Amino acid sequence: MNIGRFLILVAALIGQAATAQNQPINPRGRQYPITLLRDQCMEFTEVKLGEKPDDLRDCRVSEFGEFGAIDGQTYYYALYCLIPNYTPDNSKCNDDSTFIAGYYRQLGLAVFVGDSLSGSASLLFERATSDVGTLVYEKPQVIGTVDRTLLYLNIRVDGTGHYNASEYFVRESGAWAPVESEEWLKDLGQRLPAGLEIWKGVWPDLKTMTAVAGLYRSGDANCCPSGGTAQIGLAIESRRFVLKSLAIEKAQ
Repeated sequence: MNIGRFLILVAALIGQAATAQNQPINPRGRQYPITLLRDQCMEFTEVKLGEKPDDLRDCRVSEFGEFGAIDGQTYYYALYCLIPNYTPDNSKCNDDSTFIAGYYRQLGLAVFVGDSLSGSASLLFERATSDVGTLVYEKPQVIGTVDRTLLYLNIRVDGTGHYNASEYFVRESGAWAPVESEEWLKDLGQRLPAGLEIWKGVWPDLKTMTAVAGLYRSGDANCCPSGGTAQIGLAIESRRFVLKSLAIEKAQ
C-alpha cells in the first residue's frame, strides 16, 4: 500500500532554449521562450536522447498549457511522449497508433513559471524516470483553500493498482515547500478493522481534504472489494498529511 517514490526531486538549473528545431531544450540556462516550450522536448535529468538501450529514441511534447497564476506569475505545464530504444519496434511519438498515443504520451512532465507578457518562462520541476513507463503524469493543479495554496503534481504508477505517486507542495513565503504524503497511510492501515485491507492507491481530494478507498478481504478479486468503503478525513499540519478521521461504510 505504502509505495516509495520513484522520482528524484530535481533542483534543476534553468536552461536556455536550443535554437535547432530537433535539439532538446537544455535546462542549464535561465529562460525559455514559451513558443518553444509548446513544441520542443526538454532535456531531462534522468533520461536523454541517445543510442544506448536505455536512452530515448523519441521525445515530443504531447500537451502544453497554463494551469494557474500565483503572485503575478503564470504556471505552465508540458506532458511528453517518451519512447526508449529498448522497445521492440521502431515506433515514434507521431505514429498514427492508438497504442502509441495512449501509452507513451504521458511519461514525462515539466512545470514552468513565467510572465505571459514577456513571453518567457523558467523551469520549476521536471519529472521523468529512467524506468520509462513506470509512472504516468497528468496535468498539474494549483489549488487554493481558505488557509493555504497547494501545488499538486498528479502522478500515478502504471498498472491496475492505480497507486498514487503524486507530489504535493505548499506555498510558504513565496516558495514551494514539499508536503510529506505517505506516512499517514501507515496510520490508516493500522486503524482498519481486522481482516480489511486497502489494495489500491488512495487519492486525496485537496479541496475537501477527504479520500475514499475500497476495502478488501482475503480472497477478493482485484476488481471487487467486498469489505465496504473507508471514508477518510485529512489535514495538512507542519507540511505533512495527517489522518484526522476514519469511518467504515459496510458493503451493500
